[in-house]
Amino acid sequence: MSKRRDDLEEERRTEIIAAARKCFSEKGFHGTSMRSIFAEANLSSGSFYNYFTSKTEVVREVCSQDQDGLISELEKMGNSENPVEAIGKLQQNLFWYCYHSDARMWVEIYAQACRDADIRAVCDETEAPIREALKTTVCKARSQGLIKSELSDSEISANVMAICWASVSKAAFQPSIDPESEARLCYQNTCAILRSDS
Repeated sequence: MSKRRDDLEEERRTEIIAAARKCFSEKGFHGTSMRSIFAEANLSSGSFYNYFTSKTEVVREVCSQDQDGLISELEKMGNSENPVEAIGKLQQNLFWYCYHSDARMWVEIYAQACRDADIRAVCDETEAPIREALKTTVCKARSQGLIKSELSDSEISANVMAICWASVSKAAFQPSIDPESEARLCYQNTCAILRSDS
């Protein structure tokens, strides 16, 4: 296949994903039919199926694209001299990313993950490197005496992730939210939990 053809196919995939993101955000996951994604992307059903066979595949691509941007953030966190501050910063950046890429879309995808095992598997795959990096950094903070909680590293990491998702959900439900204040709150709440004795 020629480079030009490869570029055109990649461009088309990008357009389809952009259309799906918009539809998920505006219509909800269930309200978004394959037909509505075709229409938003200006594609016939036959053309669409050359790229994706299901909504689950589309969600996997959305998550994969967004996961790519996390790698450098996770590396920065792992290399930081102050792991507690680094975890707080990661949470703040995760919130900003979800906010800018559309908090409503993420809430829709994760709500569907509660009901659909395939979507849940995609979300688990996406979160796995974040959870692992958090657990490693929590362990590092504990070894430095910065974390005294009796909770396990996995439990602390899960609580930290819940703080971020609470802020993302708030942004989805309250469009008038001040994102700078919410990002700051996400950071502060994360650091407070990590420094807590309980």
